[in-house]
Amino acid sequence: MVVAPTPSARRVLLVVAFGYLLASWAMNPVSSILPTITTDLDIDVQKAGWIMNGYFVLLVGGVLIAGRLGDAFGHGKLFRAGCLVFAVGAFIAVLPLDFAVLVAARAVQGLGSAMIFGTSLALVATAFPGPRLAWAVGILTVFAGLASLIGTWASTSLIQFTSWHTTFLIPCVLGLGITAAAGNLPSEGRTNVADIDWLGGALLFGGLIFLLLGLNHLHEGPETFEAGAPYHLTMHAIALSFLVLFLWRQLRAPKPLVRLKLLRIPRLSTGVVANGIAHSSMLATSLIIPFLIERGEGYTPVQTQQLLLVQQVSLIVCSLLGGWLYSRTGTPAIGILSIGAIATGLAVLGRVGAELPYTGLFPVVAVLGAGLGVFTAVNNTAVMSTVSADQRGFASGLVETTRQLGHSVGVSISSGVLQTSLAAAALPELGYREGFSEAASAMGLVSAIGVLVVLYPVLKSRVSPLTVPGLRYRPTE
Repeated sequence: MVVAPTPSARRVLLVVAFGYLLASWAMNPVSSILPTITTDLDIDVQKAGWIMNGYFVLLVGGVLIAGRLGDAFGHGKLFRAGCLVFAVGAFIAVLPLDFAVLVAARAVQGLGSAMIFGTSLALVATAFPGPRLAWAVGILTVFAGLASLIGTWASTSLIQFTSWHTTFLIPCVLGLGITAAAGNLPSEGRTNVADIDWLGGALLFGGLIFLLLGLNHLHEGPETFEAGAPYHLTMHAIALSFLVLFLWRQLRAPKPLVRLKLLRIPRLSTGVVANGIAHSSMLATSLIIPFLIERGEGYTPVQTQQLLLVQQVSLIVCSLLGGWLYSRTGTPAIGILSIGAIATGLAVLGRVGAELPYTGLFPVVAVLGAGLGVFTAVNNTAVMSTVSADQRGFASGLVETTRQLGHSVGVSISSGVLQTSLAAAALPELGYREGFSEAASAMGLVSAIGVLVVLYPVLKSRVSPLTVPGLRYRPTE
């Protein structure tokens, strides 16, 4: 029997969902107005990239640590503080100041988003400890999709009548409103502040930041790519050094930031890896489709928006459906089939996507959106159900860390493949078409690996039924 959520649980979900929408507002709604910002500030494309990277650097570097801090201070308190920090960052961006201040404002927003994302799943798992968790996670995915739809529309509409600075006023007001509404969220601290491994947190923060910087340095052709090789190697070497020191610290610390033994839980370890894979594939799709439509096929940005709109609507609808279905059945087959749908959709795009008529792309992007919506609801629920209450912040932060790293990896792979094809093509149009096919095929292969990853705990449970949790949803209290 499924117990209906209490009114207080519904209120927690509503507040957290709006927080999810707030943090997601800093992504696509901002990237959609970058051309306007670059023109107004008279900056080049490389500098414009820092308007996004300034946000992602602190988000990726801080989200796992924020989750652990939530375990110590209380998830509700940290979530509320994150909404306020985000609102402050948005307010700074509203001010008519220079490029450096805008990047700093975006970094403040990234820090706020890390605090929001790092605690959201933990709060929802506390309010919905049973099978209804899958439905609740689906709601969060819906609100993230709504942020992309509504935020992009609002931002692109506002710049037609006023300055781009005004677009940041919406998340500023929204953040203040959510801060006021988040006063009574569950905030029980389950870990002593003295028990937090601050040195380990600093090492992890440094490793993730340098890794992200290495992944997001963009180039414009083979010559500049080769010239940038020392940069890439240096950033990755520094990141590796930090991460090795972090691992050493976790093995020696009496109370480590990350309990490495938790990663031995198949549903947890494979779930976070598959999470990164799924999101890397989908963000890569959002990157390469506009290039195919507008530069490879000669269509307009409006037609690109129509395709991406179908993808987002499919994601929103199917995330609800996937969460509801998983809450009723608990079968991992739903997650396996959904990431399989992502791999299949990308394989189709890689094989015949460049040859399909414009209308023929709609069902493919709808399948991709549906796959990610269902997979996110199912996979996040499975991950959160594997940990005890005092580790929910850690699991929440880990899910968001792999999601954001997946975004960076997906952009790096797809843009690199696309740029390589462009450099070798006789005509730019052919380069975009061939690059699209090769990038989609590459990400399809990555998604196929994701299918194998999510299959692993299922196959292991059949081999060792006494040591692995059952196939059905089983929350850990």
